[in-house]
Amino acid sequence: MQSATAPQITKLHALLNNLGFLDQKASIILNFTDGRTQSSKQLTIDEARRLITNLAEYDPNERLRSVIFSLAYQAGIIYGSSADDKRMNTAKLNLFLKERGAVKLELNQMHYRDLIKVHRQFEAIVKNVNQAKDKKSADTAVKHLLGEFNLSVQ
Repeated sequence: MQSATAPQITKLHALLNNLGFLDQKASIILNFTDGRTQSSKQLTIDEARRLITNLAEYDPNERLRSVIFSLAYQAGIIYGSSADDKRMNTAKLNLFLKERGAVKLELNQMHYRDLIKVHRQFEAIVKNVNQAKDKKSADTAVKHLLGEFNLSVQ
C-alpha cells in the first residue's frame, strides 16, 4: 500500500487546523484507521483521501471553495473533467482570481470572508452568463419567427 502524499498530509493538517482539531489529530487518525496508526504519515493514499473528504464536509472554507469551483464551471471559466483538466482548471481559476477576482488571491489562500466575496462575485457572473444565453436564445427565436413570416426588422 502506498503512503499518503505530502500534499495530502498538508491538506489534512490544514483542515484539522481550520476546524480546531489539530490538537486531536492523533486520536482522530487512530479512530479513523480502526487503531492501525495515529500518524498522518502512516495513512495510505486512500485513507488520507477519505479522511480529507470527510473533514472537508465540515469545513465552511472548503465548502465555499467547492461551490466557487462549481460556479466557475457554470460560468464557462473552466471546463473538462479529467485529472489533467482539474489541475489545469485550478491554475486557470487561480490566474482569473488573481487578475479579476474580488480578492486578488489564489483560492486556497483565501479566508472565509474573502471566499464570501468571491462567492458573491461568481454568483453574479453566472447570473450574467445565463441572462446572456437567454437573450441570445430569444433573439434567435424572434429571428426564426420573423423569417417564417418573411418579415424583417429595420
